[in-house]
Amino acid sequence: MSDPADKVTAAFDTAKSKINELAESGKVQEALGTARDKIDEFVESKQVQDALGTAKDKLSELAENEKVQEAVTTAKDKITEVAQKFGNR
Repeated sequence: MSDPADKVTAAFDTAKSKINELAESGKVQEALGTARDKIDEFVESKQVQDALGTAKDKLSELAENEKVQEAVTTAKDKITEVAQKFGNR
């Protein structure tokens, strides 16, 4: 009778082989190529580029906001305090 570990190893080897066959099949490669092309088209679309530009602008505004700057400074100060407390132990 085979060792259970051998059976598990054989099952994994078979699964790995089947996954590799699937990944290397022409249809899968073609589908991946099509997906890449569609993603590239999507990323390059004017609407996506406009949305990314708007997001960058809003993030810049947020980063420059005085209240955000104060919150970041406070957070840095608190982190420094905690680090110093742990460093003194």
